[in-house]
Amino acid sequence: MKFSLLTFTAIVPLVSAHFKLMYPTSRGFDEDTMTNFPCGGMSQSSGRTKLPLSGGSFPVALEMHHAQTAVEVLLALGNDPGDNFNIVLSPTFKVSGLGEFCLPHVEINQELIGRNLTDGMNATIQVQTNGDPSGGLYACSDIQFSSDVTYQTPSACTNNTNLVATAFPKDSAARNANESTSEGQAQSGSSSSSTSKGAAVPMQTAAWGVIGAALVGGIAAL
Repeated sequence: MKFSLLTFTAIVPLVSAHFKLMYPTSRGFDEDTMTNFPCGGMSQSSGRTKLPLSGGSFPVALEMHHAQTAVEVLLALGNDPGDNFNIVLSPTFKVSGLGEFCLPHVEINQELIGRNLTDGMNATIQVQTNGDPSGGLYACSDIQFSSDVTYQTPSACTNNTNLVATAFPKDSAARNANESTSEGQAQSGSSSSSTSKGAAVPMQTAAWGVIGAALVGGIAAL
């Protein structure tokens, strides 16, 4: 079978990249530093994406470039939280397929973060996945909770037809994505616990039974 140069160049971006954070707006993307914790080596943004203070959720949109990926969504509070991503917004789950993927309603509330959300509160979201072939890949977005905005579904929040998200069993979901294989097993040489260097120490963790149901239901609704 012969491939044209045009076909080959269309395939290259998918196989050369790992994943991209499309919404909230990413700090940036560098293939060469994406394995660096935290945030794939990207510095803090000069501007922040405003997310609704009320409503209890916000969307996270990704572009997937691996056929199977373990994905986890973390949060760090503060203006410059460093590597303190100690709030698990979405425990590790599996995404199968390439292209656009969106979690339309990532829940956030007082019980989860341990304090009230306030107008103007700054935070940073980190999406981390399993590495290729080991370790983790990281992308961050600097955000601000604001009473000036309401929930809106961004144009990036779509799911490719053949893309499927699957909740891992409890033990696999508790394992950080950067210690997991795409099938939910522990990476060779990594700890089986949910804490490690370059991983979240989950002070607060969303209940996976609720997250799993919301994940499947929310994606099906898009």
